[in-house]
Amino acid sequence: MMVKKSFAVKNMMCAMCVAHVTKAIQGLEGVKDVNVNLASNSALIEYDSSKITPTQIREAVVAAGYDMDTTPLSAASDNSEDEKKKSKGFLGKLFGQ
Repeated sequence: MMVKKSFAVKNMMCAMCVAHVTKAIQGLEGVKDVNVNLASNSALIEYDSSKITPTQIREAVVAAGYDMDTTPLSAASDNSEDEKKKSKGFLGKLFGQ
């Protein structure tokens, strides 16, 4: 079953850290998509829960030299387009557009 969840990632300091964490997660069987964010110290991961667990993902992140909580930050939307629209609407209001 495909799920999309956001997890806290620890010990990232720069863009290279983001690249290392992204590469560690992307290479895992069962991971469809990953978006690592330095500003929020998080990783939004879409994965097949019948093939891989958050604990297995964490092990790859730890092996790359970082850490990740296995408890999701919150339930992520299954439709990232909706999230983009919400974000654009908020920014438009914020900047008077």
